[in-house]
Amino acid sequence: MDNFSRIGLMGLTLVLSGCGNDDVNFARLSFDHSVVDEDYRRDDNTIQQVYMDGLHQIFKEAGIAPEDVKIHFDEEKLDSSSLLLSTSEKKQMTEAQKVAVQNALEQILADKKRTMTVRFSLRPEEMKTDKKEYREEAARLNKEYTTELTVKDVMVGISYNMLDSLLMAMQGTKRNEGEAFCTVALTLSPVLPFSGLVVNDKDEQPVSTSLIRGHGYYAYTVPADIQLGDPHLQTKLDNSQIYLSTEITNSSQRYILRHNQGKRGLRQLEIELGSLGPVNHEYGKVTDYVSSSLDQKCRKMAAEFGRPFSFSMGDSLDRLSSVAFY
Repeated sequence: MDNFSRIGLMGLTLVLSGCGNDDVNFARLSFDHSVVDEDYRRDDNTIQQVYMDGLHQIFKEAGIAPEDVKIHFDEEKLDSSSLLLSTSEKKQMTEAQKVAVQNALEQILADKKRTMTVRFSLRPEEMKTDKKEYREEAARLNKEYTTELTVKDVMVGISYNMLDSLLMAMQGTKRNEGEAFCTVALTLSPVLPFSGLVVNDKDEQPVSTSLIRGHGYYAYTVPADIQLGDPHLQTKLDNSQIYLSTEITNSSQRYILRHNQGKRGLRQLEIELGSLGPVNHEYGKVTDYVSSSLDQKCRKMAAEFGRPFSFSMGDSLDRLSSVAFY
């Protein structure tokens, strides 16, 4: 083959290679729900901006220009809950940059596996009861109980005045106005030897709480201090911005203090996050549509509080479930 032919063949090869897609996938991110922006789903699969912003921040911290990384769906799998990260062959990351991105994403998964704890420190000497057997039993209890908390789901409670409901009923209507509150249910492991947790008086500063202890067919309360393992939530608890109790759990189960319930132990707590506003109801019951709407508002409120709620609610990189690097 003469020189002209070799040059011509080389030129043809370069032209053909330039026509191809030179993007190189280096990571696949899987989330526990769709990351598609619902407002654009009818037109195309547009990625929600919150995921783009979160990844761009990770790229910047790794010393990578965000525009050098392509964030996109896998066109072959058509999976709206996973994203591919790609770079062009001309702008590939250094090994140090790739490690920095990998560490940042894997740190989210590591944080997600961590459990939150709560410690109750009992103050039996402050019990408001004259019954000797209650005081003696409380004195034998451990002074501290620690358990792990796992986010379960939101629970919406409705606060209303029973007298107002009765007055409305006398006027020929069961409809009444109350206030809806957003709470998040948390499961306990291990179960604690109590029947519930009550907020003694939300008007007090600081707010005091007590653990309920079943005693035969009766019960007594033991004042207790609460220490959450999450500093962010503990600050809000100390400032009475959130409350920890079993008010909704117990009322929804038509709670009656009985001996066998005391044996079951304390299995669930609630964190009350705040008010969802006024709502019409019939003795605490609302329509399915209203219930679904309140649940959605509550999940949004919980996600805005951040971790640990954002690991299972709302939209953010905290919804990451796995990551694979190539």
